[in-house]
Amino acid sequence: MSYASMEELHTLRNKIEKRMQQDYLDKNTEAPFLDENKLLLLQTLFGQTNLPDKQQTDYTITIMLIQMALDTHDKVIVTTKSDETADERKNRQLTVLAGTYYSALYYQILAGLEDIDMVALLATSIKEINEQKMSLHYDATTSEAFFKKLGQLEGCLFRTAASRFIDTARLDSLDDYCLISRLQQEVREGKQTSLLVKLASIIEMEKSGLTVMQVIQQEIEAAKRRLLAGLVTLPPAFAKLSRKLLLQGNRQEELFLEEG
Repeated sequence: MSYASMEELHTLRNKIEKRMQQDYLDKNTEAPFLDENKLLLLQTLFGQTNLPDKQQTDYTITIMLIQMALDTHDKVIVTTKSDETADERKNRQLTVLAGTYYSALYYQILAGLEDIDMVALLATSIKEINEQKMSLHYDATTSEAFFKKLGQLEGCLFRTAASRFIDTARLDSLDDYCLISRLQQEVREGKQTSLLVKLASIIEMEKSGLTVMQVIQQEIEAAKRRLLAGLVTLPPAFAKLSRKLLLQGNRQEELFLEEG
């Protein structure tokens, strides 16, 4: 990746963070995770179109806000604990409020876009993601099914945006790209989320003797192997981006890839 594109990435990140600023939420909730791997996907996608720069930026910011609002709501754990403390209740309510606030932001941007077709696509995608989340929580009964559904869910927004500009059948491997990024995020944060609660219940039924984090690490490695095998089917720009994800942590190889 060139210096210029990394500079663009930094600029985009700053614009997204500026859009998200809200004094009360900033003081009382954790900042939502901004997935730079997905941001890179969108930057790569729109960078290959003939869209004006402002439109590319608006689309990218909107889609990332949608993703962050959905991710924020995933942090809410429905509880029936009779001994829930006032602080726990407040934190849960504020997390819901934050997700709703970010949702309002992207709806505001969507309303200002002149591209009615893209607005309709993204609205449909949001509906599909919410339906997939219900299926993930109520229909997935094995860890294999859980991760397959999660990969499809994580890649949904990107596939929707890409469908306007490219044959998405060539992008199937990017579900694993998005899955790897999401699972790595879960490992880094190491916090209880509704997703991890569901996965823990599946692992308990499977009686594998593995912990949630062990199962996640196994799936990350399996998804990396699938992504590596699928590189040949991806358009060159996305294959290069996928190799960069696979090489994360190997700085020398990353630098070679960036220069190449």
